[in-house]
Amino acid sequence: MRWLLKLLVEVDSSRFVTTRLGAAAGLLILLFGFAAAGYWLPTAVAGYLGQ
Repeated sequence: MRWLLKLLVEVDSSRFVTTRLGAAAGLLILLFGFAAAGYWLPTAVAGYLGQ
């Protein structure tokens, strides 16, 4: 949980643009990962159970 807070703070208050962009990219990748898991995982389980 601490690394997520660190990313949020770096996006908002880092002095370096590259650090801000890297942290923002990390957050976007994390968001995409949760979105993909939230969509594909239930679909895969439903397909496996034959529903």
